[in-house]
Amino acid sequence: MDMNVMLSPDVVEHLQNLELGPKQDLSEKVRLLLIAEYRRRLARYHLANEQLSQKYNMGFEAFEQQQMTRQQGYSWEVESDAISWETAVDGMTTVQRQLKELTGKD
Repeated sequence: MDMNVMLSPDVVEHLQNLELGPKQDLSEKVRLLLIAEYRRRLARYHLANEQLSQKYNMGFEAFEQQQMTRQQGYSWEVESDAISWETAVDGMTTVQRQLKELTGKD
């Protein structure tokens, strides 16, 4: 689906100044910027998942199955970690899907 989008002149100028690859049209540059942003988010979610897996010495699924929030007395720290961890796990799934849609690759 083609769509016309209005961009301010300063945004267009910045996009034109970017060297992102062999294709230099604005649409391709925006696509490459989206891919870069999705990869950045994916890396952040992976890092959070890894840190919490190490902290609790288990994966998120085990954390949930063992009801660690209840075992830890519903402390602020463990509740906060549970929310962050769930966000990271869901975020990885979502961003991987978005990347696949945008790039056509797994």
